[in-house]
Amino acid sequence: FRDAVGAGSPGSFLGAPLDKKTYQMDSRNVLEALHECALDLEEGADMLMVKPGLPYLDVIYRVKETFKVPTFAYQVSGEYSMIKLAAQHAGMDYAKTLLESLIAFKRAGADGILTYAALDALKILKD
Repeated sequence: FRDAVGAGSPGSFLGAPLDKKTYQMDSRNVLEALHECALDLEEGADMLMVKPGLPYLDVIYRVKETFKVPTFAYQVSGEYSMIKLAAQHAGMDYAKTLLESLIAFKRAGADGILTYAALDALKILKD
């Protein structure tokens, strides 16, 4: 996607300066997110995904409650990295914190979670 809009590298797209404001929704406006979800469903989407996940638990909840379709959360690399680095440098319990973050997605209504920590979570849950 970033390549398609020219955001993969610094510079411009079709001669215009490019930053995230040109292709991302206003994070302060949940109604815009719901409107975009409605458009996606009208265009044939079978499910919806909220990215990033943790800062938008309220949006996950609103999307699930409003549209009643499979709703997924994407725990982006920055969220995963925060947990990993906090465990390495601040003595936080990685396993407990990771599982708590994943449970938060489920509590918000996510049917599935895409995460860089999937293998870690599987190992933690198996132990």
